[in-house]
Parts: sequence; C-alpha cells; structure tokens
Amino acid sequence: MVLYDATTENGLRNFARDLTDTDTTTYTDAKLNAAINRYYDLATTDILESMDEWDFQGEIATASLVAGQQEYVLPVDILKIKRIECMIDGVKWYNVRFMDINEIDIATDTTSITSNFNVSDPRADLMDRSLMLYPIPTANVTGGIRIWYEKLETLLSADADEPNFSRAFHKLLAIGAAIDYFKKYVGQNDNATKLADARQEYQLVTEKMKAMYRRKNQDRAYTMTPYDAGYDYGNY
Repeated sequence: MVLYDATTENGLRNFARDLTDTDTTTYTDAKLNAAINRYYDLATTDILESMDEWDFQGEIATASLVAGQQEYVLPVDILKIKRIECMIDGVKWYNVRFMDINEIDIATDTTSITSNFNVSDPRADLMDRSLMLYPIPTANVTGGIRIWYEKLETLLSADADEPNFSRAFHKLLAIGAAIDYFKKYVGQNDNATKLADARQEYQLVTEKMKAMYRRKNQDRAYTMTPYDAGYDYGNY
C-alpha cells in the first residue's frame, strides 16, 4: 500500500482519513505522514523482535582499517548488528567477537592491548555510534572490516513510497495514525469508542504480523550434533 493514491484511494493516507472521517484540512499531509512514520518505526521493531535468523532489512557495510586507529564509526542507518568480520592482519578474514570493556582487567594502553589480544581472535566493544577494535590494527587494509546489520527503514515521504514489509500488514500504519487522531480528539464524535476499536484492531493485526514473521524461516532443515563427537552415547 503506497503512502497516497489519488486514483484508487488505496493508500495509507487515504485509509487513515477514511477511518477518521477527515480531509486534508482536518488531518494535514504533514501531520498524517508524521503519524504514519511513527507507526512504521513501531512495526519495524515489532518485526525485528519476532524474527529469528531471517533478515528483514539486512545490509552489509565495509570500511577500511587504518594503522593505529582503534575506533570505527558504525553506519548511520544501523539498527541491529548481526556480525562483524575484519582482516586485521591484512591476509585473512576473522570473525570479530563482541565484548564489554568491563570484562577485561588489563590496562587499555596500546602496549597492553597488543600483548593481550591476538589478530586471529579480534574483539569489538560497541560504543554509542562506533566500535573499538582489539587489537588495534597495525596496517592499512582497504575494505578490511565488514559489518552485517539490520538497517533503519527509510521514512515514507513521496506519495508512491511503500513500507518495506509484507503488504498484508501495511494498514497497521493507517490504523495507528487513526489512533493518534482519536486520542487527540477523544471527547468529540464518539471518538472514545472509535479509539477503543482502533486499538483492538491494531493489536490483532500486530499479533498476526509478528506470528507470520516468526514463521518466516520455519522450513529450514536443522541438524543436531553431539557435544562430544567421540563419546559413546549408547541408548541414552
């Protein structure tokens, strides 16, 4: 469902105004777009919470390692990190394991970091909008770090823009925008009853959406491997 459709009226703004019995004067495009995008954010987080291993808005970013530089800025549209790899020795890719600075009991000067961390087992401490690498790179490596992540959605602005999730649940955004309107004018035109109905429908559709995304990868074939391949488990 696009943001607005002047021909078929099958758009998010169209549906929201139909639910609220409003027009472009009583529920302006600017306010309606803002409300729709607020619920787009909520829908995105609901989907991410429901997913297992299927990537909703997966992206891969690369950056170059710089000798002596420990801190690297994360992509501006990052929402959730899935994996980081780096070629910290300039030869081989290594999976970067996450850690917190409080987990180590050594000093964090360059000499101590070099002595206590290995290039074949790099670690990363995530800060606000960046990550700190351990050990610190000692050589320039073009494209030497890769980050797999879930990215923030692009907010809807043009009439032809469409939410980046299953179309069956797009109406959630219009229902959410209607909820905001009914809350603001709850004392008018039986809006209290309409608000309760809209909230109930929003909850119902949200649960259906989350259930669908939880099952997105259910057909994957899983195998179980014994913890100790050399142990005789017998009939246990």
